[in-house]
Amino acid sequence: MNKNSIHPNVLWGSIAFFVMLIVYAFVYYFEPLSERYSPYWNDKVLDVLTLIPAVAAAFIGTQISRQFGYGEPPFRIWLAFTIGWWWWVGGELSGFVYDVWYPGDIPYPEFTFIDVCWLMGYFFFGLSLYYQFRLIYFGNKGRKSVLYLAYIGFGLLVTFGLTQIAISAGLGEENSWWAVYVAVLYPVFDLAEGAGAVWLSFLFGRGVLGRPWWGLIAFAFADSINIFFWLGGDTWVSEQSAALLDLFSSVVYVLGYMITALAFLTAYNLLKHGVGGIRKIPVEQQ
Repeated sequence: MNKNSIHPNVLWGSIAFFVMLIVYAFVYYFEPLSERYSPYWNDKVLDVLTLIPAVAAAFIGTQISRQFGYGEPPFRIWLAFTIGWWWWVGGELSGFVYDVWYPGDIPYPEFTFIDVCWLMGYFFFGLSLYYQFRLIYFGNKGRKSVLYLAYIGFGLLVTFGLTQIAISAGLGEENSWWAVYVAVLYPVFDLAEGAGAVWLSFLFGRGVLGRPWWGLIAFAFADSINIFFWLGGDTWVSEQSAALLDLFSSVVYVLGYMITALAFLTAYNLLKHGVGGIRKIPVEQQ
């Protein structure tokens, strides 16, 4: 097989995900099961359609990590990245549990284990980006990982300032300061890690091993809209615009998992079989 050709499992995976995305958008927008059964089962279909690509991304990422030896520099990059996806799978699964504990219109607590999973995922995504940039710019003589904690601290400080601004603007006024802080923390991490992913895409060019990061860019768009609405931003736009933005945010959210899963699968084919890639990536950029 020509290494520039698309591997059959990537092709079929793309078709399957495309169909799932169409079904997701249809169920999300028209809510057909809500009319016949209940909103609960409508939501469960959406949850399953989200969970499938999430598990696929984490599982295939695990297989990529196994292609490297423990002492090889890329191992820690892909391992941290994959752990982040497994944490997010945990977040999706936790949503099933909380839906049982808090049925109907009963709101979730302000901070849940779901939030723990999301935040841990962000931590490991950022760690993998840190390892990748450190390898690219400093090689094997990179700086200590403790520097990454300084970056985390800076992000928390920025979030503190943005939280104060959001509260002053009247956003999230029905929630506690801590709840608003955590809500603002998500787009801060999204934008920071999304920017890192964009920069990596330039560094890697058309390289296959740079594509799994693209999923973070999709989540940066989706989560920013979602948090904006959660803080009360939906009152700033028309009802129709809010509905379309909400649909766009939810579809892009699921698409983020799909992009990552397919990119992981393409990279795995390249590493395992040497097919389905555009070009080989230098070791210092893997």
